[in-house]
Amino acid sequence: MFKKIGWLLQKVWDFIQKNPKLSILIIVALIAGYIYMTLEMLHMTSVPKFCQLCHPEKKSGPLSEVHTWSKNIHAARGVECLDCHGTPGVVGYMKAKMGGLKDIYGFVFKSTEHKMHILTMVATDPKYAAEIVPNEICLFCHTDSYNQKIRKERVMSIGYKFRKLDGVVNPGFRKSVGLRDILVENIKSDIDPNHKKHLTAGVNCVDCHLGVAHAGEYRNKVDLKRCADCHEKRKATISMADIKIGSGERAVTFSHKNHTAMISCTECHPGVFPMKKGSTKIAYADHTKDVFCYSCHNNKKAAFDCNKCHGSSMMPKGPLTYKVKGMSAVSFSHELHTGMFKCDECHTKIWQMKKGAKKMKMDDMYAGKSCGKCHNGTIAFETTQCDKCHK
Repeated sequence: MFKKIGWLLQKVWDFIQKNPKLSILIIVALIAGYIYMTLEMLHMTSVPKFCQLCHPEKKSGPLSEVHTWSKNIHAARGVECLDCHGTPGVVGYMKAKMGGLKDIYGFVFKSTEHKMHILTMVATDPKYAAEIVPNEICLFCHTDSYNQKIRKERVMSIGYKFRKLDGVVNPGFRKSVGLRDILVENIKSDIDPNHKKHLTAGVNCVDCHLGVAHAGEYRNKVDLKRCADCHEKRKATISMADIKIGSGERAVTFSHKNHTAMISCTECHPGVFPMKKGSTKIAYADHTKDVFCYSCHNNKKAAFDCNKCHGSSMMPKGPLTYKVKGMSAVSFSHELHTGMFKCDECHTKIWQMKKGAKKMKMDDMYAGKSCGKCHNGTIAFETTQCDKCHK
């Protein structure tokens, strides 16, 4: 056998010596062919159709990853498996391909239960999912700063297009597909996610967006229960600033710290208050309804006390003077009336909280309206006792 190998090598060497130029061309052609075949094999084993060999189901859940991806906006934008399951750059791509060999080994030689366990973990465990799809992959497309930083630090191409991800250049790509820079621009949402703050706090993208490409939905919405659960666990370490409502000396300062010491985050968010600054407007008329703060501060769960929130009396300073043509003016004292009645007995059932919003007429009073609601001879003196008011 060794003699035959030696004979063959000698023949090759003789051919090279006799035909040096042709030999060089053949060697170059063989190398080029090998490189071409390698690149083609890399490409063919990176497309969704190849992944579907191991993920063939067409429903939802484990083994249906290719099918659920096809229903998602990522598929509609041409973002394929290796765009998300491999970090940006040529090295990241090659690492993903080597990792794929491990997956193929598990598929061929390990049990179905093992494969189902791994796929279930990816779909349900954010910590494990973050190892499969780290933040930098999402941020590479969804921001400008991360995209530009990574492109400067890594080799993105060797003259052959392995996948869409490595050709993404922001802000051009981002704008072309209608994406906003999630770190500097407002997001179209009822909830203000404040991505920058969450990333600084060590939150992974998939902590909130678990199943973003494999939930079987075109646009995967964040499960608000996940937000509530996370904030509940972290409320001891999350620094939430006080919120100032209103202006002037009667503005209300709401303390998250005081409230989360007594109640859970989920009691207010997102049911009572959407998690987006400025999305809730509280009017005085809401004070007597079981909405907003008054879902609790209704003298049932918590006290209804103007001074405790506003810090000072909400009543106008001094009496209100009503000038009447042809008669002496009427002086109305809030202090005198609140000594006998609660604020909500008049506001906003009888009187709106706006100066001049309602004109008083004696005919209305005689009919039991405005002041005549109480000044009826039963609750208070009758409106016919003119000198009691028109002094």
